[in-house]
Amino acid sequence: MKAFRPGVSQRFTGQSRLKPRLIIVSAPSGAGKSTLCARIVQEYPEIIENVSFTTRPPRGQEEDGVDYFFIDQAEFAEKVGRDFFVEYATVHGHSYGVSQAQIETALEAGRPIILDIDVQGAKTLMKKFTDALTIFVLPPSIEELERRLQGRDKGKTNNYALRIKNAVGEMAQQDHFSFKVVNDDLDQAYRDFKKVVETELRND
Repeated sequence: MKAFRPGVSQRFTGQSRLKPRLIIVSAPSGAGKSTLCARIVQEYPEIIENVSFTTRPPRGQEEDGVDYFFIDQAEFAEKVGRDFFVEYATVHGHSYGVSQAQIETALEAGRPIILDIDVQGAKTLMKKFTDALTIFVLPPSIEELERRLQGRDKGKTNNYALRIKNAVGEMAQQDHFSFKVVNDDLDQAYRDFKKVVETELRND
């Protein structure tokens, strides 16, 4: 399964099987939320994937306009100054922002839109989009989360120690979300994740 890459979503024409609604997915780094988002969009290409803005540099094969819009701090500050972002925050030492226009355009087109976002940003968006579907993805344990992060990037993840420290606080915020999915077994986690999306958004 490919990583969650919003800018390379499948083209979709026709009637959406899902109601237009904002889907907010959050989790500590390494819990698997990006993989779950990628799988649901593959199965339901009518879901539009938000492409966020960030001041952090690209990692690996990440592409501008696909994984994120990569901008410098000066441009980020300019966008903040003209209320371009519906939500923005500093996470693991870098700035991230969500365009209000992307969300509004998707909903006005009658399509759901999914955001793979940090806990801090998710809580801000919940206050502005009170009808959003909110899902928190949990690792089975902090120890397993550490193992996944070490294995994923061979111990070279930027701000690795900070991510582990933040994970404890992020997991404490899980009760702010309407639904929780434990990612112990990926296939089972996806079935649980998909069931939530279909139950809450499926057009009868």
